Amino acid sequence: MANQIVGLDHAVIAVRDLDQAAEVFRRLGFTLTPRGHHAEWGTANHCAMFGQDYVELLSPEGDGAEAEAVRAFLEQREGLMGLALRTNDGAASGESLRRAGLDVPVPRSLSRRLDAPDEPVLMFSETPLPADATPGVPTRMIQHLTAQRDRHPEWLQHVNGAFGIAAVTAVVDDPVSLTPAWDRVFGPHSAVVTDETVTVHTGRGLIFLTRPEDLTQLHPDAELDEQPPPPALVVLALQVADTRKAAEILHAGGVEFGRDSDGTIRIPPSQACGVTIEMAGA
Repeated sequence: MANQIVGLDHAVIAVRDLDQAAEVFRRLGFTLTPRGHHAEWGTANHCAMFGQDYVELLSPEGDGAEAEAVRAFLEQREGLMGLALRTNDGAASGESLRRAGLDVPVPRSLSRRLDAPDEPVLMFSETPLPADATPGVPTRMIQHLTAQRDRHPEWLQHVNGAFGIAAVTAVVDDPVSLTPAWDRVFGPHSAVVTDETVTVHTGRGLIFLTRPEDLTQLHPDAELDEQPPPPALVVLALQVADTRKAAEILHAGGVEFGRDSDGTIRIPPSQACGVTIEMAGA
């Protein structure tokens, strides 16, 4: 566990209309948390919570540097905007990364107030990482200060059977050249090169870095004409308990998707707020 980072915490999907995006993801079979509000950021969200990680739908709703960053992203597209890494000690992680030569700021406080009666305000420590720490993938570290409150059992029950993030994929111009940077964050030999593709082992969940022309080697049915130019996060791979059951839920919701001979489900960006979503069995 290099730099006290334990793996992926969540993936952030930027959306223009949070209510509409929530309906899209409910149609995909996800249970979502009540709408949350980040007073420090000027943003709002819904989350699809899993046991160890989650997917966040994020939208600007007020003033703040983070809200403006989301708005700037949304001027180009909806879709995967960034990742958060889980740390159990944000201050110690930041200090360790600074010793490694990265210009990492001190952690900042972040709160999330839910539109639900009797729900306490959730508290976090968050640290944005500089671009040279995780090149090609905007990333921050998150420490959950009220972790015992943010996973109600009913929030973890998704009718599509989803229970975790398996991997995310980013397209970049030159994956192999980025391996030293990623090794500095996750430890030596965490970034493994296979041909021109890099697999980053985070401790929990994988990050794939690939050239745009090699994307279909990882994701055979990816629609290349719908992918943004590099660098960009483009694919979110989720674990589901039963791909057959997940397919039934998608059919019932009127969702267009493909399925290969292994049963892996691939949902195109047009059906999932700009993200290619894969669902595979454990």
